[in-house]
Amino acid sequence: MQVEYEITTDDLYHFQWRANFHSRSAKRTKLKHLLYLFLIFIALTLLPAFGSDDFEISQISIWWFLPFPVFVVIFWIVERRQTRHAILELLKEEKPGRGQLGTHKVILNEAGLVESTAVGESRCSWAGVDRVEQDQQYIYIYTQPHAAHIIPKRAFNNLHEAESFYQLASVNKQAAAIAARN
Repeated sequence: MQVEYEITTDDLYHFQWRANFHSRSAKRTKLKHLLYLFLIFIALTLLPAFGSDDFEISQISIWWFLPFPVFVVIFWIVERRQTRHAILELLKEEKPGRGQLGTHKVILNEAGLVESTAVGESRCSWAGVDRVEQDQQYIYIYTQPHAAHIIPKRAFNNLHEAESFYQLASVNKQAAAIAARN
């Protein structure tokens, strides 16, 4: 099965945004940062209770802990703005027809997938595919944990064709994974 499509800056933006906010590693990193922030606020709350003699529970200051939700919201807003800015800066460097932007052709078969662009061609066996995912607008065939072939569903004549393409990629990836285990 093959599909030919055009990758735009909007497609690359969507992929980078998804990677920053929906990947397991990104979610884990955000959770760690929020945990560190929470621990800092706990420490600031408990700090006044440690005196020269010993710990006095009556000296705990909850005033340090009250602004925590405000800091979480600020963290969320700043993170989204910085991510948007970083992605836009990255996209400024992309040139149409030089690899990522422009026309792509992806061919799926039992051996693997072949992607060709104006500047090159890449082949990857199904054993080399990390995972296959989809969302409402795209199919992603990851060849590395953070690198994927981005296939817009708009490239297909209808959603049934897009789903067939996704199922073919998923079945071949699973078959390769089973064969690798045996």
